[in-house]
Amino acid sequence: MVESIFSEKRYTKEAQAAASEISQQVQQRHARWMVSQQYLVNQDDVDHLLSRETEFCETIILYEEERVTNNQRLLLSCETDKVLERRAESVVRQERHKRLVELVQKAAGKVMETRFQQTDITRLLSIHEGFGDFASFAYSPTLNFQKLGSLAILYHSLGVNLLDLVNEPKFCRQMGKAPRKLSDPKTAIGFLGIDNCRMLYPILMAKPLLKWADKNTKLMAPKMWQHAIMLANATRMRLSDVNYREPDEGIFLGIVRSIGQFTICNHFTNCFDIALERVMMELREQERREDYFACAEITHSMEFLPEVLAKWEKKLTQKIVDYIEWTPRTLHLKNALEEDINDVPIYERSLHGAALGQGRVFTIYDMMSKSKAFSHEQAPYWFANMQMDGKILQSISRRNPGKFTLSITG
Repeated sequence: MVESIFSEKRYTKEAQAAASEISQQVQQRHARWMVSQQYLVNQDDVDHLLSRETEFCETIILYEEERVTNNQRLLLSCETDKVLERRAESVVRQERHKRLVELVQKAAGKVMETRFQQTDITRLLSIHEGFGDFASFAYSPTLNFQKLGSLAILYHSLGVNLLDLVNEPKFCRQMGKAPRKLSDPKTAIGFLGIDNCRMLYPILMAKPLLKWADKNTKLMAPKMWQHAIMLANATRMRLSDVNYREPDEGIFLGIVRSIGQFTICNHFTNCFDIALERVMMELREQERREDYFACAEITHSMEFLPEVLAKWEKKLTQKIVDYIEWTPRTLHLKNALEEDINDVPIYERSLHGAALGQGRVFTIYDMMSKSKAFSHEQAPYWFANMQMDGKILQSISRRNPGKFTLSITG
C-alpha cells in the first residue's frame, strides 16, 4: 500500500496563508544565513568523501573553548579596546568608508544582475549536457555499465571525480573493500556497482561546478554544497517513504534544484572587483581624491549577497532547467523542479514536486537550527506550508541525510 507523502493533519485556508507568509520570511532568513561569516556547516552531518571542504577550508573547531584560551581572550579584549579607541578618533574616515562600501556593494549587485541576465548559463556555471543525458537513461530498466561508462568517458570531469572517489582509502573501507589504484572509469563503475553509480553520478557531476578555492567565499561554499547534498538525500528519502519505485530520482532533483546558487558564490569576487574598479574610475573622473584613495581600504563585503541570493537563486535554477534537454521519460522531473521554483501550493504539486519541497524545507530548517539561527516560533508554520509533521521530521533526521549510505557490492 502506497503511503501519502503529506502529513495526516489538515489545515484551514487561514492557517495555510499564514504558513505561506512565514515560509517567505524563513527563506529570506536562510539567504542571510547562507552568506553570513558567523555560521559554519555542522561537521557531524558532512560526508567528507563527497565534500571538498578539507581541501580549501581551514580546519573547523566547533567549540569556542577549544579555539580561544583565557589569555588569548584577555589579549583580544585589550586589542579590541585599542581598536575602538582608534575608531573613535577617526569617525570621519569610518563614515567615508561606510559610504563607499555601500556604493561599491550597490554597484556589485548591478554587475551581478547584468551578468546573470545577459550571460548563457553554460558560461555562468560550466554546466554540461551530462545531466540531461544521465536522466534520460538512469532511471529506466535499460540502465547498464556500458551507458554509465560512456558518460564517464564523454565528460572528463565526471570520470576524474569517479576515480578520485574509488581511489580514496576511506571510501574503500566504507565499501568493505581493499584500497586500490584504478585508472579506468569503467573499472571504477564496476567497483561501485550500478545502484551506487545511479545514486552518485548527479553528485559527482555537480562537484566541479562549485568553486572552493576563493578565500572570500570559503565559509559560504561549504554551506551551499552541504545544502545540495542534504536536499538531494532528503528528497530521495521522501520518495522512498511512499514506496516510489525509483527514489534515486530524488538525488537528481535535489542536486539540480541546488546548483543554481553555486553561480552566485562563483561570481561574487569577480563582480565585486569589477564594481570597485568602476566606482574608482567614476571618483577619479569627478576628482574626488580623498574618496578615490579611501577605496584602497575597501575589502570584499558580502552584505548585499542575501538580496541577490533571494532574487536570483530560483531564476538561475530555471535557466538550468531550460538548458537541460528533457525527454518524455523525464518530463515529470522537469515539472517537479518548476513546481518548486514557482512555489506551487503543496496540494497542487506532483509527487516529485511535493517530495522536493519537503526535502528543501527540512534541509533549510536542519542546517539553520544547528547553527541556532532558526526562529523556532516559525517552525510550525514553516513545516505546515509543506504538510510535514513531527513524524516525518523524525523519520528524515534519524537517517542522517547529510551523509550517503551506499549499497555494498560483491
